[in-house]
Amino acid sequence: MKLFAGKFRVFRERATGGFTLVEIMVTSGIFLMVVMAMVAVQIYGLRVYTLAATKLTATQGGRETLNSIRDTIRSSKVLFIGTYSNGAFTTIPLGQQQIGNAVQVFNENHGSASNAVVFFMDFANTNLSEVINGQTNVLANYMTNYYCFQAEDYKGNIFTNYQNDPVVHLTMQFYQWEYPIGYIGSGALNAYDYYTLNTRISRRAKD
Repeated sequence: MKLFAGKFRVFRERATGGFTLVEIMVTSGIFLMVVMAMVAVQIYGLRVYTLAATKLTATQGGRETLNSIRDTIRSSKVLFIGTYSNGAFTTIPLGQQQIGNAVQVFNENHGSASNAVVFFMDFANTNLSEVINGQTNVLANYMTNYYCFQAEDYKGNIFTNYQNDPVVHLTMQFYQWEYPIGYIGSGALNAYDYYTLNTRISRRAKD
């Protein structure tokens, strides 16, 4: 009887030494949830990084354009707000608000149109461009606002006649594809994000 009892006790100890099926299933489920949570955190981090990189790229390109226009206007001697179409600049008539899609900048007091630098919004091609010596260069793409230049006083009031030292208010509204929020398809309502940049520029005081 004692020998039988000893053998039976050893058998019972060996039989209870492993994991049950329920324990394995519970452990596997917890491990799977931890792995899924880690993957989700990684995907979310990549998503946030991509969104931030997209916004930084958009604002960086816009600021570079603003800086180019700002430096040209600050170094000018005469400038006019008007409209630019078919290669010709037209000033805003007196008595009307000095708001247009273009600004014409001269480095001389009595320069000719061929020596002027013109920044204009090309609505047909949705870009902001510059014309130097008859050569057109694109500065910014995907623009949406046609009237992007206006002449103001220091209080922000829009002029209705020509002033020698106006404050040029430049507004850039543009869009850019927002990945990965956007989706490709016939709807694609949320495929783009929209940005607005504003600045006010005045000429440097000169003798």
